[in-house]
Amino acid sequence: MTKEHADLHLHTTFSDGFLSPEDVLKNAFIHRLKAISITDHETVEGVAIAVSEAKQYGIEVIPGIELSASTVAGEIHLLGYFIDYQDVTLQKTLAELKKKRENRLKKIVNNLSAQDVHVDFDALLKFAGPGTMGRLHLAHFLCRNKIVSHIYEAFDKYISSDKPAYEKVDALTPQEAIKLILSAGGIPVLAHPESKHLDDLIRSLTSIGLKGLEVYHSKFDKKDSQCLLAMARKHDLLVTGGSDCHGEGKLIPLIGKIKLPYAYVEKLKNHAGINYSVLKTYKTEHF
Repeated sequence: MTKEHADLHLHTTFSDGFLSPEDVLKNAFIHRLKAISITDHETVEGVAIAVSEAKQYGIEVIPGIELSASTVAGEIHLLGYFIDYQDVTLQKTLAELKKKRENRLKKIVNNLSAQDVHVDFDALLKFAGPGTMGRLHLAHFLCRNKIVSHIYEAFDKYISSDKPAYEKVDALTPQEAIKLILSAGGIPVLAHPESKHLDDLIRSLTSIGLKGLEVYHSKFDKKDSQCLLAMARKHDLLVTGGSDCHGEGKLIPLIGKIKLPYAYVEKLKNHAGINYSVLKTYKTEHF
C-alpha cells in the first residue's frame, strides 16, 4: 500500500512565492500529496483560492500562515495551522503587518540609493503584486534590471542582515505571534528551528503557547531531523514538516523534496479537535 504524505510549508504569489495557489496544487497532485498547507508570510489571501481549487485534485488544504517574530537573538518564524482566515483580529493585524513590510522595503530602497543603486519603488510595487512584499521580490527586481546577476548576489552584496542596505523588520514579538495564531483557532509551530540555544528558546515559547516543531525541512539533513525529533519529544510538541517551497524564484526547494508522513497530519487534526469528516465541514463553512 502506498504511503500517504503531506507538505505543510508552501508559499505562493501572495507572499514571496513564485507559484500561484493553483500551480501549487498542480505540483502537489503530481507528487501525489494527500495534504498541503499554504503558509504565506503575513497573509492568508491565497488560502481560500487553494481550498476552492483543491476539490478537483482531491487534496486537503490546511489553512496556514507563517509569521515573523523578533527576539533578542534575532528573527524567528512561527507557522500557524488550522487557522480561521476570516478571523477579524487576524485580518486587522495582517493588514498592519503588510503596511510595515512595505515601509521596510522603502527604507531598504533608500539605503540602496546611498550605495548608488537606484530603484523605482513604484515599479517595484507593481512587480511584487498584490500580496505581502519581501526582500526576495527586491532581489528578483534587481536581477531583472541587471543590477545584479543573480538573486543571491543581491542578498550577499546588499540586503542580507549584515549588508549595507539591510533594514530590520518591524515584526511581532513571539508572544504576539503565538497569541494571534491561537486567537484565530490555530496551532502555533516553530518553523525551521535553528539556534545555539534551541532548548531554551523552545522552553520559553512553550510557556506562551507553542504547540509544535517543524522537524522535517529542506535544509535539514537526516541527523538534523533526528535531533529535532528528540527535541519535540522532550518538550511534548507536535511534529510537522514541509519543503518551504517558493517555486522557481528560489530555485530550491521545490514541492516534493519533503514528504511528511500523513500520520503527523492526523495528530495535528486530533490536537485541533478535527477529524476528517469534521474538517470537510469546516472547509465548507469557512471557505
